[in-house]
Amino acid sequence: MNTNPRRYHITTFGCQMNKADSERMAGILDNMGLISSDDPNEANIILYNTCTIRDNAEQKVYSYLGRQAKRKHQQPDLTLIVAGCVAQQEGEALLRRVPELDLVMGPQHANRLQDLLEQVFNGNQVVATEPIHIVEDITKPRRDSKVTAWVNIIYGCNEHCTYCVVPGVRGREQSRYPEAIRAEMEELGRQGYPEITLLGQNIDAYGRDLPGVTAEGRNKHTFTDLLYYVHDVPGVERIRFATSHPRYFTERLIRACAELPKVCEHFHIPFQSGDNQLLKAMARGYTHEKYRRIIDKIRELMPDASISADAIVGFPGETEAQFENTLKLVEDIGFDLL
Repeated sequence: MNTNPRRYHITTFGCQMNKADSERMAGILDNMGLISSDDPNEANIILYNTCTIRDNAEQKVYSYLGRQAKRKHQQPDLTLIVAGCVAQQEGEALLRRVPELDLVMGPQHANRLQDLLEQVFNGNQVVATEPIHIVEDITKPRRDSKVTAWVNIIYGCNEHCTYCVVPGVRGREQSRYPEAIRAEMEELGRQGYPEITLLGQNIDAYGRDLPGVTAEGRNKHTFTDLLYYVHDVPGVERIRFATSHPRYFTERLIRACAELPKVCEHFHIPFQSGDNQLLKAMARGYTHEKYRRIIDKIRELMPDASISADAIVGFPGETEAQFENTLKLVEDIGFDLL
């Protein structure tokens, strides 16, 4: 009888949300008594947390899976897991392509990893991609950094940008309650983490799905309110956040960032195009003029702020003149990173 503890190896592709999900899943596996291994060939549980935004990352997953599937024929106790956005998008089709897989699980199910693995250990091949309410994570993630920690504040996205698959694979927006977020940050402060990055696919939309309105008639829970609420957490010296959407980036939020000393003066605000017709075709919900006003206000209140962005070139139907409009916006703003 083999009494050696199982070892696991996690490979993460894609965005910061995936990195945070992998840390939570590693924490779950640690709590189950499993041991992390840096070498996938020494592990008998292989988990790929996948990204479907970039084709290169998706193709890498299939390449890695092919090698591990061959290995499983010599090592039948090997457990193969595909998590994340490729798992959500492909679902049971993944099993037809890689029948050696034991577990296919979308990002909404990351906190259910222990329950799903127990089904696998009982001899089942499991697919978990159905939409669910994300259960609050009570497991301590296994943090990869000793300095900065990720804290999810909102899952999913309700936007439907025409080029983006995220709403289909990460589901609709689900905001965590402020008390749960603050409690996690307080624990991180006690553990000695001086810097926390608040995460969301569309972080400025935080709280839209939570109940309650103020006397002024606005949502009781907004991202701006959350920043004020968590700003005084003991031990936390710096607060960052990502990723922002210009449609919801308000002057009230900008003023809060200028007022709160722990909030780092770095803003990543994708603009995608400097042409209004293309922005409409992308279903972005703002104009390049609004984007410029956001940047102007940031620089008015925080002259030393660092600003980075994303842009898309070669969008279907883009003309040379539309491309030149994007170039002009880039030249006019002078991003620190693009």
